[in-house]
Amino acid sequence: AQELGRYELIDGVVVEMNSERAVHARVKLEVAVQLQEALLRSKIEGEVFGDGMAVKIADRIVHEPDALLRLGPPLHDETVLVTDPFIVVEVLSPSTGPIDTGAKLVNYFKLPSLRHYLVVNTTRHVVLHYYRGSDGSAELKVVEQGQIDFGDGLSIGLDELFA
Repeated sequence: AQELGRYELIDGVVVEMNSERAVHARVKLEVAVQLQEALLRSKIEGEVFGDGMAVKIADRIVHEPDALLRLGPPLHDETVLVTDPFIVVEVLSPSTGPIDTGAKLVNYFKLPSLRHYLVVNTTRHVVLHYYRGSDGSAELKVVEQGQIDFGDGLSIGLDELFA
């Protein structure tokens, strides 16, 4: 039987996503777990999705992040496209670095709801934390230890992320 791959839509072109290494799968699961626990601690209404939900940027641009957190009431069960993420996470793989810190960075910040974009480097155990600055532009913090704070009581720890 032929396996169906995973795809994204970039500028109207369907692009197949690469197979994942075990470290990639572990870290993206841990990111989703940490975001879920942070959301529960904060008592803010929202939901976390691991791999599988697509984020629609525009008619010709749809990305599938490794994890996301959105605020507000739960989406309808039949929803397949998220249009209002608050936090989006991409875990780097050897071939995706330039895309995750280039085109995807620009695309995700086109969404008014997006406040935080994390690019997780599993080799160096570092997170590039892009966040929306007071003027609306994307700013960067390089996080090598401690907590990543998203405001409103939402935070995750790097020690747990790379355990």
